[in-house]
Amino acid sequence: MKKELGLGVHDFKTLIERGYYYVDKSMFIYDVLHEAKPVTILPRPRRFGKTLNMSMLQYFFEKNPKQSDNRHLFDGLAITNYPEVMAQQGQYPVIFISFKGIKSSTWQGCYEAITLLITAECKRHGVVLQNSCIDEHNQSIWQALITQKASQTHYEQALKFLSEHLYNVYNQKVIILIDEYDAPMQAGFEFNYYEEIKNFMYNFFCAGLKDNNYLEFSVITGILRIAKDSLFSGMNNAATYSLLDDAFADKFGFLEDEVTAVLNYFQTQIDREKVREWYNGYRVGLPKYDVQGHESFTMVYNPWSIIECINKKALGAHWINTGVHMLIEKSMRKASAEDKENLLRILDGGSIEKTISDTIVFRDVYNDSSALWSFLVFTGYLTWKSRTNMVGKTTAALIAPNFEVLDSLKTMVTSWFNEVPASRVYFDHMINGIKTGDVEEFLQNFEQAVLESLSFFDVGDKGENAYQAFALGIFASLGHTYETASNRESGYGRYDVCIFPKDTKKMGMIIEFKRRKLSEKKPLSTYAKGAREQIDEYAYDLEMQRRGILVVAKIGIAFQGKHMAWMYQVYNSGMLISKGAYSAEPKKQSKKRGTKK
Repeated sequence: MKKELGLGVHDFKTLIERGYYYVDKSMFIYDVLHEAKPVTILPRPRRFGKTLNMSMLQYFFEKNPKQSDNRHLFDGLAITNYPEVMAQQGQYPVIFISFKGIKSSTWQGCYEAITLLITAECKRHGVVLQNSCIDEHNQSIWQALITQKASQTHYEQALKFLSEHLYNVYNQKVIILIDEYDAPMQAGFEFNYYEEIKNFMYNFFCAGLKDNNYLEFSVITGILRIAKDSLFSGMNNAATYSLLDDAFADKFGFLEDEVTAVLNYFQTQIDREKVREWYNGYRVGLPKYDVQGHESFTMVYNPWSIIECINKKALGAHWINTGVHMLIEKSMRKASAEDKENLLRILDGGSIEKTISDTIVFRDVYNDSSALWSFLVFTGYLTWKSRTNMVGKTTAALIAPNFEVLDSLKTMVTSWFNEVPASRVYFDHMINGIKTGDVEEFLQNFEQAVLESLSFFDVGDKGENAYQAFALGIFASLGHTYETASNRESGYGRYDVCIFPKDTKKMGMIIEFKRRKLSEKKPLSTYAKGAREQIDEYAYDLEMQRRGILVVAKIGIAFQGKHMAWMYQVYNSGMLISKGAYSAEPKKQSKKRGTKK
């Protein structure tokens, strides 16, 4: 009988017993026994098979008199070729808690969800209730845990409490499996109860993993490795293996031969090269070199995307549509103009060099450029095409891993304008003005969009950076036909923003911003004129000339808060063909509309 796809099935036993297609990752068990430390932390992007792998570990190791032997689940899998490993099958009590899906908007809701998980795991091990080793005091704690009436302290100590009594029953140390450990942490950061969840999880992990004499070993998965928040502080028995490490590199995500096998099995009629372009590209582990010195990495596909591609018989943004990460949107809105320009370079198919670290500090994602790019890498939105390792840091040339992520990032950036409904109209007109060479249409709608939605792109200062970042956000959708750049050298200085058409017959734009301070009294139009003249003074158009772009709009924009003035001139082969000016002073307005020559 032909196997089916186990869409959304994360339970290993269900997947095997119902005969669903399974990509054999059973050698994960071997790696856990041979590579892992007493506490092993394995961060990977979402939908990369973490929960299924953890479920497999549970069914392999767990010794439970109420369950039938699970050895049959591994028949025919690669791990059965290792008798010394199979000898450990079914030999340990196992505690398995998955925080997957916890995303409460309040600390109380989050706390109740966590206590329900702990209660359920305690009930699953109800055999300890029947053991005479539990004294009256511990019996009362046990009853409180399984009826969800225990104190917060008892829930924080639950891992150690359960470990001790399972050890007393089985005379065997316990394996603790924690899946998606950082899900409550991310919810706490998003909904402003981060300190409460951090303190709870610190106590929970310290009791269960740091000072637990009944622990055999523990495996923990999540999306991020959370640093400087003391969750695992003082645990000299813990090791983290992230995307940067060789260990476990091929155990999450699908390899090339695994994808080929599953596509052939389901007779998927989609060009293999297109599948590779859409879903492959995630680099994992240290670089490897052939005899010619060429660099390569372990490359993996996103498993969820492959399964959905086979199921729907079509290419598309399957993984990204399972949920846009809140921190991605917020961090990119708060990013500097330089970081937004770097993102646009990636969206245009380029790369940027950044220092990345596999330790994430949530609060730094909004104000630390290095933390932002590291966050994008370890959540699966970026990868590297090359990297250099030094003590304490990794320098990498970052790129979008594949078409799926590239396409979805472009959609994400342009969708930010939809959060203020009116700004969508202005956005469409701005893009039309760029494409048709109508500078007035672009500038008039740029001003209205600023009034409606500049706050979404504000980067925390009152300078030109906010306007640059806002403009760069607008230009993100032009990646197929235009190249956008900011703060690059051209002529005798650095321009603020340039838009280079890939079709040299189209119009290019050079935009220079000037801010008028509150203490300054000159009209905004004076500053706009100065910004416009600076383009000529420093010959910012030399790069346009070098590229053979004949029609160039030179635009000076002055502002104070959301009040703007602008002046522009459009040249064709060095001849002035149109110009215009506009000023909207605070409290009273004076306008002078453009003229065509």
